[in-house]
Amino acid sequence: MTHPTRRSERRGAVRRSWTADDAVVDGWGAELFGWAVVGIGVATVIGHLIPDVLPGPAGSATVQALVWIALGIPVLLGLRRSRPRDLLAIRTIDVAAGLLLGILLRLADGAIEGIGGVSAAWPALITTDGGIPGEFWGRAAAGTLVTPIVEETLFRGVVLVSLVLLLRPVAGSSAAAVAAIALSTTLFVVAHALSAPQSGADLLTLALLGLVAGILTMTTSRLAPAVVTHLVFNATGFALLAVGTLLA
Repeated sequence: MTHPTRRSERRGAVRRSWTADDAVVDGWGAELFGWAVVGIGVATVIGHLIPDVLPGPAGSATVQALVWIALGIPVLLGLRRSRPRDLLAIRTIDVAAGLLLGILLRLADGAIEGIGGVSAAWPALITTDGGIPGEFWGRAAAGTLVTPIVEETLFRGVVLVSLVLLLRPVAGSSAAAVAAIALSTTLFVVAHALSAPQSGADLLTLALLGLVAGILTMTTSRLAPAVVTHLVFNATGFALLAVGTLLA
């Protein structure tokens, strides 16, 4: 028979997330981090090779799908091994924080573009009739709904969590968290820089997005705030692009 005291102790035990020192996440660490780097490398190669073979909208769609697959495989591999406690949970506050921070980051992007006293140009598509091409809406939907989920589960999920678990035993919790946020953000920026030409302002904005997403993930133990922030940031970018095209 279970002792009453022990039963009450179990009921009163604090439920710890993956960010706790004694939280065990099976199979997440150096090997999974290595698979994430391989996935990012493959996605980068795909982004450079496929457009030459399949130009036009069909090539762009193929590249996007293959990039998602390359980035998603390490995520699926990690989730098959174990699911870090609370990482995939979502709270109402996550949505509210993501909405606010996504908009603030878009405003920051405009401010960064205007550094040096030059007003940021209103974004617009290059078209022959001033209208919005039909394929834009599919690209906008994919870039808003799918890309943030794929990228955040890889960079703030697999990469960040694996680095924390890898560094925490030797550096301590605080130092491991700071290093993991910095390294995952660096890899995030480098991956985008290698995938397509980026201006200095674009890279700075990507770094800011990565830092905010990393801090949100570490402080909440959840991916949801980072995903919503990234989603809103991308959505507002496509919205500005559509409006700018119509007004051009």
